Amino acid sequence: MPKIVTEDIGKFNQHYPKLAVIVTASAQGREAAMTAGWHSSISLKPPLYGISIAPKRFTYQLITKSQEFGINFISMENCYRRYRKI
Repeated sequence: MPKIVTEDIGKFNQHYPKLAVIVTASAQGREAAMTAGWHSSISLKPPLYGISIAPKRFTYQLITKSQEFGINFISMENCYRRYRKI
């Protein structure tokens, strides 16, 4: 998984409504992805974003080992796309 770092958080600074995000992490050749409902912008300069994950989760263990994680935002359109077809 390639590491991509961005400091332009743009429209994700104060997005509303807050949807679950997908948190990704990898360490020692192991990878994981999970949804997280609690997440928030912490600082603009430097750009910091926080998440809350229970220590019993495998993703938490990977983040602790690697000291980094990824946050993937899903657009509202993609979340509700299948419901609009009804």
